[in-house]
Amino acid sequence: MWRSVFQHKGARISAGLLGFYAGSEVYLYFQTQSLIKARQHVSAAMANPDDIDITKFKSATVAGMFVNPFEEYRPQTGFEFMCVRVLELVESFYGNRIELHEHLPNHQTTEDYLKVHKPDLEIFRKNSQIIHQCATTNNYSQLYKKTRRWFSSARLPPLSNQLLFTWLGQSCSLIQISGINILTDPILSDYLIMPHVGPKRLNKSPMTFEDIQFATNNKLDFIMVSHDHPDHLENDLIAKFGNSSTWIVPVGLRKSLARKGVFNVIEMDWWDSVSLNEYMDGNLKDIYEVVCVPSMHWSGRYIVDANFSLWCSYILRKNGKSILYHAGDTGYSKQLFDIIGKKYGPISFSLLPIGQYCPSWHQKPRHISPEECIQICQQTHSKYMMGVHWGTFKLSSEPILEPKNLLTKLSSQLHKLEYYRTPEFGLTYLFDIEHDVEYKLH
Repeated sequence: MWRSVFQHKGARISAGLLGFYAGSEVYLYFQTQSLIKARQHVSAAMANPDDIDITKFKSATVAGMFVNPFEEYRPQTGFEFMCVRVLELVESFYGNRIELHEHLPNHQTTEDYLKVHKPDLEIFRKNSQIIHQCATTNNYSQLYKKTRRWFSSARLPPLSNQLLFTWLGQSCSLIQISGINILTDPILSDYLIMPHVGPKRLNKSPMTFEDIQFATNNKLDFIMVSHDHPDHLENDLIAKFGNSSTWIVPVGLRKSLARKGVFNVIEMDWWDSVSLNEYMDGNLKDIYEVVCVPSMHWSGRYIVDANFSLWCSYILRKNGKSILYHAGDTGYSKQLFDIIGKKYGPISFSLLPIGQYCPSWHQKPRHISPEECIQICQQTHSKYMMGVHWGTFKLSSEPILEPKNLLTKLSSQLHKLEYYRTPEFGLTYLFDIEHDVEYKLH
């Protein structure tokens, strides 16, 4: 009897919770649509339609949760989220073996297709040592002299003009601009959730934490985090880097980092601009700033914390010129990228996600395809673009190599293969950011 009573009571509680959740989702949806329509009226009332109007795309909250103020966005429910996560888990078991959708020659695996190179740690380290010496002596003349590598007669651009880039997988890259070291969306572990809990990485990271410390001469200046999804922010790395680096994060993540003892944080809202010079040693002549720009995505590591923090992209500028665009994760909104291009284009070097776009009915509002990536390059007037966020974990239904192959095909058709392409894991690339020219290190 008592078991029957408790079962009946449990069923009523479950039904009540389910009804409350469904009602909350409906409320969020209609409130967001009302916000979007109100902003459209404000934009339509502008005196000059050619003005750059960011009002429409300022961050917004409904009932304490961040929402996407984009007409193109379709929110996902917890039911959809769980259903797709189960499908992804199933795919992760076989993804690195047969998901290439091609017949592999005998004894070959995805590692043969996704070759991992040894990063050029020495060039990162030498530049890091030079800028440290300049800051110590307050003499920055070395930054503006052309250099040679000890094993080559070829001249490299001055350190002040150098952008070094090494892709470590997903949206994680080690980047050095004029000797200043930046790590984007840090994830180095073999497993996405926790040690030995998948999805499993298809290939090991080309760098370890110790490699990054060596390459930066123990001076990783900045860590840019676009949002807190596990494939963009590894929990274990937060304590490892700690307060030795300045963390650049969207609104809402400062509290999360503080709970782990990290307080050296710049927290940014969409369209915020922050000078970085005060966070660096010495008195640099050049002026650096980071701009937080909108993206169409979502946040949260678990269902219960979904959208309590913001998601974003970043543009790093030097002396008023847009050098680096780190997009993180985003869906496609034509008007948004038109505005970003008008305000901050042209951009020298963009990192855009090209994977995790299938099935389209689920992924399209939150991720871009290679075709949309090319459109964004054109809208933001990006000179060089590296397509990332693919080939690292099996997180969606498209074949592992499809993002790379499709981007290569599209770039070739535009005669832009030299400019829009996918990086190779661990390979170090060098660009002259003053003249927007690539130098070959290998």
